[in-house]
Amino acid sequence: MNNRSKGLITLLWLLVCYITSFAQNINIDSLNSHNAYRVGEKLIYEVRYKLIKGGEASLSLDLFQNGKDYVYYARADARTTGSARMFAKIHDTYETYFDMFSGYPVRATRTIQENHYWYYNDVIFNQDSGYVWSMRSGVKQVPTPILDFLSAFFFARKYLFNREFKKGQIINLTTYFEDRIFPLKIKYKTTKRIRTRFGKVEALLFVPALEAQDNPFKKEDDLQIYFSNDGNYIPLKVKMKTPFGSVKAELINYENLNYPFGMKTAQNEQDN
Repeated sequence: MNNRSKGLITLLWLLVCYITSFAQNINIDSLNSHNAYRVGEKLIYEVRYKLIKGGEASLSLDLFQNGKDYVYYARADARTTGSARMFAKIHDTYETYFDMFSGYPVRATRTIQENHYWYYNDVIFNQDSGYVWSMRSGVKQVPTPILDFLSAFFFARKYLFNREFKKGQIINLTTYFEDRIFPLKIKYKTTKRIRTRFGKVEALLFVPALEAQDNPFKKEDDLQIYFSNDGNYIPLKVKMKTPFGSVKAELINYENLNYPFGMKTAQNEQDN
């Protein structure tokens, strides 16, 4: 596989994994919740390697009946498109079912299709007993509460982003990924207005904390993730520098946001 396809695979994975990991292993009773999303929300991203369009990714939210109750059902898809499929045929899907009140997951699935490689796993979360059941590896003890990558994205929007961050503040992340406890650290860098397809909007910029273990980046600016500071807290842009060039993902469409895109409203200011 050539360098171009490696860069695309990495950024597609980041879109549906890394950017959905803003969650702390903390007691939600000490946090103020914020209605950052609603059923029917859908986000579409375009991925580019330099000037070449290489793929698309999407994030969506719906309801799912789980027995007598309902849970949120979130789905993330990433795939190569157009000429990029000559180098790598990718279609990765992440799904999670999480509690409508606490935000903690009850089930998460992962389907990976990359060229001739195929991978599937189904994980059941038992938050009360402190274990997960993985179709791939069986029962494992885990710290509780714990989040998968996708539910962590919605957890962060509900509980973590509606606050004033201090420059350099680090968010400690605890998730379950690839059948192991996966800790990450993300640093808040600044709040700034950035240009998007829909005009200039205020955004929160996060970068990797370089002291974190398993960090694939050598410099902070090797990965930049911008979230809208409008009450929705959706990813706007992801920029990644690699030894073989820069790769970028950008929001190109959205549906059913809970607040007007890019605008501070009286309601979300009150929530904050």
